[in-house]
Amino acid sequence: MGKVCVLLCFAAAALAQAVPSDATLEFENPLVRIVRVRYRPHQKTAMHDHPATPTIFVYVTNGGRLRISHAGEDAIIRPPVEAGAIRFQHAVSERHVVEELDGVASEYLCLELKAQPPEQPPTDVRRAPGDRAPYESPTLRIYRVTCPAHAACPASDHPEDPAVVVTGRDFRWEPAGTPPPANSSGTAWEQLRVEIVVPAKR
Repeated sequence: MGKVCVLLCFAAAALAQAVPSDATLEFENPLVRIVRVRYRPHQKTAMHDHPATPTIFVYVTNGGRLRISHAGEDAIIRPPVEAGAIRFQHAVSERHVVEELDGVASEYLCLELKAQPPEQPPTDVRRAPGDRAPYESPTLRIYRVTCPAHAACPASDHPEDPAVVVTGRDFRWEPAGTPPPANSSGTAWEQLRVEIVVPAKR
């Protein structure tokens, strides 16, 4: 099988201070925008907005609890997350403040899908780090693959579709037709592949 498998800053010791988010735009094309987000221990962000864009969150490190306070609503507590977990959130605009509660630095990737899938899930799709169950719709495929040591990674079943591939804390964009890379290391690679089905090609 194959397919594609996304930011905030400043720490305050005892009292968290509101600061601009440490969100870094790392890649953008007509199909996807990839932003790396980092939270520092006890960080509290300023109020900020997120557009109504379907987004895949890829947690590349462990993270502690977050208090998320939406404008005009009661705060919610996001539980701790583990590196390798993912969440596919349907399109919803948000305005909120985020506060890190456990003194744990964390990092994740936001994969914002610019070509919005018409059949978005009614609720968030979540996968734990060890959960290899794929997600597939007519416009999106998300799954994990293993690249054996000293061997080529598995070829995509749909090489005509581009993908984002996340390995550890890194990612790469694979245009349509990209051959699978070779793993020359002595250890296996675990990759999350997010494949974007381009309707114009059908």
